Amino acid sequence: MKRTNFLTIIFLMAVPLIDFAQSQRECYNTVSFCETERKEGFTKNMQSLSGAFEQGDTSEVQIIVYKNMEYRVSICSPSNPELAGKFQFKIAEDVKKGVWKESTIYVDSTYDDENYDTQTVKVPKTQRKRVYETIEEVRYDNADYEMSQEFVFTSNKTRKLRVKVYVPNADAEEMSSGLSGSSYACVGLLIEHQPGVVTGFSR
Repeated sequence: MKRTNFLTIIFLMAVPLIDFAQSQRECYNTVSFCETERKEGFTKNMQSLSGAFEQGDTSEVQIIVYKNMEYRVSICSPSNPELAGKFQFKIAEDVKKGVWKESTIYVDSTYDDENYDTQTVKVPKTQRKRVYETIEEVRYDNADYEMSQEFVFTSNKTRKLRVKVYVPNADAEEMSSGLSGSSYACVGLLIEHQPGVVTGFSR
């Protein structure tokens, strides 16, 4: 009897895993169905990704962009046309910035009391120190640009960026459904590149 219960528990635990694996297989290479800009000279970048996401999910990936290269980042879900134009995504970068930090230290201070004896006491002193902190700077948020599903930019240096994708909520009946009944969408993050325009004189 105990063995049966144990096997039942294993099966129930395995169902979501099977469902997720099935979802991932169904969403394999979704990005290849995203609309490209080959006619504009862009080439698909190997950092492009595909995946299965439950509605309301947030995903974050890190990409590297190179100096003087032009990039196009776009989001699509061909199997879920009702989500078209609804994906929010941000491009952020960790940058180091110098800030002044204030702290209180206690230093010795001497004085002569009424008996002309020297006394030493601790007095507070404000100390300022320049430190460098890593902060996240949002370089682009498509929510500020009418939820545009693509962003084209040129980087003036090689840098690491983070792309955050927010999968919108949708009616369950409009979404694909796996074995566990969880609603998910196949999403493609397409990254394309081409040489950017180098300004200035050259020999």
